[in-house]
Formats: sequence, structure tokens, C-alpha cells
Amino acid sequence: MRVTDSFLNEIRARNDIAALVSMYTELERTGSGYVCKCPFHQEEYPSFHIFSDTGTFRCFSCGASGDVISFMSFAEHCGTAEAVTELAERVELELTSDEDEAQNAAYRRMLDINRDAARYYRDVLLSPTGKPGMEYLLGRELTLGTIRKYGLGFAPAGWHNLHHYLKKMGYSEKEMEEAALIVRHGTSVYDKFRSRVMFPIINKNGDVIGFGGRTLEKTAPAKYINTDETLVFHKRENLFSLNYAKSVQNKRFILCEGYMDVITMNQAGFEGAVATLGTAITPQQAKLIKQHCEQVVISYDSDEAGQKAAAKAIKLFKDTGLDVRVLLIPGAKDPDEYIGKYGAVSFEKLLDSLPTADEYEFSKLVNAANGDKTGITAEIIGFLARLNSSEREKYILQLRDMSNVTQSADESDLDDAPDTTITDKPVSELTDEDILKRLKSMRRKKVPTGT
Repeated sequence: MRVTDSFLNEIRARNDIAALVSMYTELERTGSGYVCKCPFHQEEYPSFHIFSDTGTFRCFSCGASGDVISFMSFAEHCGTAEAVTELAERVELELTSDEDEAQNAAYRRMLDINRDAARYYRDVLLSPTGKPGMEYLLGRELTLGTIRKYGLGFAPAGWHNLHHYLKKMGYSEKEMEEAALIVRHGTSVYDKFRSRVMFPIINKNGDVIGFGGRTLEKTAPAKYINTDETLVFHKRENLFSLNYAKSVQNKRFILCEGYMDVITMNQAGFEGAVATLGTAITPQQAKLIKQHCEQVVISYDSDEAGQKAAAKAIKLFKDTGLDVRVLLIPGAKDPDEYIGKYGAVSFEKLLDSLPTADEYEFSKLVNAANGDKTGITAEIIGFLARLNSSEREKYILQLRDMSNVTQSADESDLDDAPDTTITDKPVSELTDEDILKRLKSMRRKKVPTGT
């Protein structure tokens, strides 16, 4: 079997080295990596080190070292081909063999052109031509250190600035077009990004795979535009700032709505901040986050669109088994304002005290039911029906406490309850017996439990 360098890089990028090793031995966090007892030989004290930032390992006792492919080969006593096959299946990556070498060369060439485009945008930002972009970024209270850290840039006004620059660098118009850096209209071409602050999108390996551009023109049809799908850029499978977030020590990611949200959070010391790339969260991105953290905090706007997006994200993350929390910010419109008012330490404490996804959803449903006085809603019934018995009891008790009802009811007492319809009541008058009878009736009638 022969596979390309690009495919092997994808294998390494999608398989987190720490997550893989943890399947064979218990890990202990140390600095930006982990240490553990070597799974390849018996030892009393841990000498096996995992370097998360480079995706590699080394045992300082027996000398074993390498990346995820090497580890899988050692751990399963198999060859490289079998290790690659196993790792590809683990992350649901379609295995291809004997791929045309021209495809491999095209992949590397596109990474090169993206890197050179990012350097061009960065240099423009730091020049007099980039003054509008720099004023915008400094106005958002970013430091020069943060601007340099993220490689931010500026695409100046004009139709052929990047086009001519890359042509002088030796790239063809076909290569620029395939990288989605220029747009073809008939027989002519022009720069895709113009008069925009530029955000390089960098994968876990440190490669520039695409760009996001924020317009500074009030008449522009779209505030943000992203690179189109290319050989190296797949927006549904990548995350902005994952190259920094992958090494967070507290194993918590904060899912933000946009690039600036992520950058300001990172500047405040929260390197676990990431964002999707112009789309709602996808199953691929949820699985990618699961590979790197144990808890994810959803930090979306409180408007209707933001709440719908949060509901979708909650479901996806719960399906992966992640601990999901929802950011509720008292006394501020967003994390940036909260941190500005109360400081990063207070924000850290806020993150530590956030409600679970179930607590958040329950609170929303009860508030909605109380708000319109229509009584217990189908959504509340559906929510309770999805829970296990102990969790369900917790929320029923909360509803009972809201209505000042002191009696309790055991679900087993309702085994012979008549199949009657309980009249809708306002939540303020709801008892736990009402809830349990509703659930009993719903199970008997096999009413769908989804919301």
C-alpha cells in the first residue's frame, strides 16, 4: 500500500496522540503534555512522555519514540500499513492507496501559496497601506502581540494586489484560483479578498489552509467571507484557533461564534477558545473537539439565531459524550465586556459554575411555560421523558418546589393509574403527581418524546 504525505498528515492531525495513548495506560498531565508508565515495557516509575503540541511521544527508559502511527504500530505489534488503516478507521477517514503523486504535490503547493498569501496580508497590515485594518484591530483592543500571534493581516482595496504579488512569487493563475485566492470572471481574474481584515485559518499542524476576511466597507454585501472549499480547506472539518486550543491544560474548550470572539478570549488567557468557520457546528467538528477536551462551553449570542445554534450544538456534543455547559453572562453583553468589567479571574470562576446543558434547557422550558401561562408544555414532558429516573426525579422536585407542593409521589404508585388526560395547568400550580401521570400516560400512548 502506498499513501500520500497529505493523507498521512491527515491521519496524524485527526488522531490525538494523548487520546490514543490513554486507551493503553493512565496519563498524568505535566506542563503542555502528559507522562505515564510506558505501555511497551514494565516499569515502576513513569518515563513515557507525550508532547501534545508536536503530536509525538518518547520513552526515556526504553527509547521508543514517534507519532500516532508509530505508537499504533508498537502497541498493536503491526506494520505501518496496518497502523494507518486502524487509525483511518478510528476517525472515519476513507483510506485511499496508490494515489496519484501529482495530488500529493498539489496539496503541498497549495499550503505553500496559502503561507505566502498570509505573509503578504500580514506585511500589508504592518505597512502604511494597512492603516485601516490596524485601526480596526486596535479599536477592538487587540495588542500588537496578539495581532502577530494570530498572523492577522489586511487585504488592501484594489482588484489585483495579491494576484500580482503571487505571480511574481512564481505561482500560476490556475494555482491561485484553485486555492480560492482569486476569482475568475470570464477571461479575467481578480482578488477574492479586498478591503478586508484577514484572519488566517491554521490547522493543528501549523499550516495555513484558508482565510476569513472581515470587510471595512459599509456597502459590502457580506461582513465576513471565507475561503471556498479547496484541496486543503474543508470548513466543516476544521476549527479556528485549534492550533492553540489543542494544548489547553484544563481540558475545557469554549465554542465562540466568530474569529474576534476567539481572539479576544485568547488574549485574556483563555486559549481553549475556538470557532466554526462560517457554519453551524457540524458532527465532524463536534468529534474533533471531543478528541481534545472533556468539557465544552457554548458561548453564543442570546438572540434567536444564537439560541437556535446553541440548541443544535448541545445535541451534537451530548451525542459525543462531552460535558456540555452553556455560558450565561450576568451584567455584560458578551465575554469581552464581562472580562473588561470584572477581570479574567472572575470569568474563570463563572466558567466553573455554569449550568449543565440539561439544567440550562430545563430553565428555558420552565421560563417559557410560566411566561405564557399555557401550563406544562409538550417540551417539558419530552425533556423529562428523555432523562433517567434519578435525573427526572431531581427536576420533578424542582417543579414541585416552585408550586409549593409538599406531598411526594413515587412513580411506581402509578403503575395502575387510569389512562386519563391531565388537564393543562400553569407551572405555578403543577405537582409532581401531575408530571408523573403525564409521563405514565405518554408511555402508554407511545407519544414521541423528542422536542
